[in-house]
Amino acid sequence: MALPLTIFEIPQIKRKNMVHRLALLIGSILPDLVDKPLMLLRLENGRGFAHTLLFTIISFLFVLILFKDKKSIPFSLLIGNLFHLILDLPYVPIFYPFISYDISFEEYPFEKWYEAIFNPVILTTELIGLSLLFFIIFHNKLFNVASFWNYLNHGPLSLNS
Repeated sequence: MALPLTIFEIPQIKRKNMVHRLALLIGSILPDLVDKPLMLLRLENGRGFAHTLLFTIISFLFVLILFKDKKSIPFSLLIGNLFHLILDLPYVPIFYPFISYDISFEEYPFEKWYEAIFNPVILTTELIGLSLLFFIIFHNKLFNVASFWNYLNHGPLSLNS
């Protein structure tokens, strides 16, 4: 979530690109919002259907039809979703179902998550992401729910068309 938001905080990018921040955030976590519950139900391994380009295209087209008058929403969702897929590479079946992937199920997913917390690379990237979110909060003075909601929904980068 932090990386796409941070990139669109860079002044040169901020001025030139119209992004709906809430849609960007939703897009950046959407694959996990779909796949992690499926993993807990033992229907997939946690990086399945929603971690594919097919899902990205389908969700983009669905939101494009739903918000046809607000083009910034579907395109922001698309950008966030693509960021998620790129950051999860190479551990995603990006071209599924067109290319077959050997997807294994985790016997105990919570144990794997617990072990991952202590992986130095994962820990470092999570701390960097958290630091970037704190930067965004302090840089934009988002110290209450109303200002945070305004930043996500009605800030200077939000467009109605």
